[in-house]
Amino acid sequence: MFLQYMPIEIKEKYHRHKALISNFNFMSIFQISQIAFPLVIYPYLIRVLGKETYGIIAYSNAIIAYLLILINFGFNISEVKDISLYRDDINKVSEIVSSVLILRTILFIIAIVILSILIITIPTFASYKWLYLAYIGILINGAIDPSFYFQGIEKMKFITIISFLSNVAFLILMFIFINNKSQYILVPLFTSIGAMLGSMIGLYLIFGRQGIRFSFQSYQKLKFRLKESFPFFSSRVSVLVIDKSNVVLIGSFIGYTQVAYYDLAVKLVGAMKVPFGIFNQVLFPNVSRTKNVAMVIKTLKGLIIFYVLGYFSLFFIGDTMIKILGGVHLLPAKYILYLLGITMITELISTFLGAPILLAMGHKTEYTKSIIYGSLFYAIIVFILYLTNWFGIYQLTMATVAAGTFILLYRFYYCKIFKLF
Repeated sequence: MFLQYMPIEIKEKYHRHKALISNFNFMSIFQISQIAFPLVIYPYLIRVLGKETYGIIAYSNAIIAYLLILINFGFNISEVKDISLYRDDINKVSEIVSSVLILRTILFIIAIVILSILIITIPTFASYKWLYLAYIGILINGAIDPSFYFQGIEKMKFITIISFLSNVAFLILMFIFINNKSQYILVPLFTSIGAMLGSMIGLYLIFGRQGIRFSFQSYQKLKFRLKESFPFFSSRVSVLVIDKSNVVLIGSFIGYTQVAYYDLAVKLVGAMKVPFGIFNQVLFPNVSRTKNVAMVIKTLKGLIIFYVLGYFSLFFIGDTMIKILGGVHLLPAKYILYLLGITMITELISTFLGAPILLAMGHKTEYTKSIIYGSLFYAIIVFILYLTNWFGIYQLTMATVAAGTFILLYRFYYCKIFKLF
C-alpha cells in the first residue's frame, strides 16, 4: 500500500530483496527434497537389498556420475550466470537454452558410446550390464534437465514443484515394486522415470509458457558456449575426482560392503550440507549482478557457527542416525561419518569463497584452478597411500578431507590477494 509512495530506488531494492527471499524459499524446498527423498527410501532399500547389493548400486552410481558431468559440461554454472545477466533479452536467453540442449545431446551420445565400451571391455561392468543400461534414462535426463534456466532467472518455483512431484512418483514406484534383492535393477530404472518426468514438464514450461524459442545454433555459437563452459567442466571433473573416486576405489579394491558404509556417511553429511548449498545457489546469480560481497560474508559468518555446532553434534547423535537409516549392521559407518563431517566446515567456507565471491567477481581462473589443484592434491595422496600399502577406507576419507582443506586455503589466499573482503 505504501510502496507506491516510495522513491524508485527503494522500490527496486524492495523488489530485489523480495525476489531473493522467494527464490531462497523455493531453492530450499528443492534442495531439501533432493536429499530427503533418497533418505526416505534408503532404510527400505538397504534392508530389502542388503548392504552388499546396495553397495553395488552406489558403485554404479559413482560411475554414472562421471558421465553426467560430461553431459552437463559445466553449463549449470556458466549458463546460469549468462541467463541471469540477459534475463530480459528473450532472444539471447533462447540462444543460450538452445545451445545448451544441443550440446548436451551431442555429449549424451558420446557418454552412451563410453558406457558401451566399458560394458564390452571390462568384466565387472559386463557382469552388471543390465544395471548400467538401466541408467540410460538418468543420462537422458542429464541432457534435458532445464533447472539451469529457472535458476538463472531466479524463479525456482516451477522446478521445485516439478521436482517434488517426480520424486513422489519415484518413491511410490520403489515401495510398490521392489520387494527383494533380485529387483535391484529397478532402482536406477525408477529413478530415471521420476527424473525424466520432471524434466519434460520443465521443458514444456520453458517453451510453452515462458516464451523461449528453440532453434538450431551455428557452429561458432556452439563452440563459444563449449569454450565458455570448459573451465567449469574441468572444475566439475575435479570435484568429482574428490567426491566420487573414493566410492570407485573402495568398490574396486576393498569391497561393496565397505561402499555401503561410506555411502551412508556421505548421505548423512550431504544432508547436513544442504543449507549452505541453498545459500550458495541463491547468492551466486544475485551477486553476479549486484557484486554485493558483503552479503556473502555476513551469511557465511552465521553459517560457520551453525556448522561447527552441527559437526560436534555428530558425536552424540551419529550412532542413532545410522541405526535409524541403515540398522545396526551399518554402525561401522559412524567412524567415516566423524571424519567426513569435517568437510561440512571446510566445504562451507570454500564454497562461499568460490562461486559467490571469486567467480561472481570475475576471477574464473582462480576459481577453476582451486578445484583442479585440489583434485591433483587428492590424487597424489591416494597414489602415496597405494605405494605405501596403506590403502584403507579411513585413509581415503582423510584424503578427501585434506583435498577440501587445500581448496579452502587456495581460495582464501586469492580472495585476500584480490582484496575481495
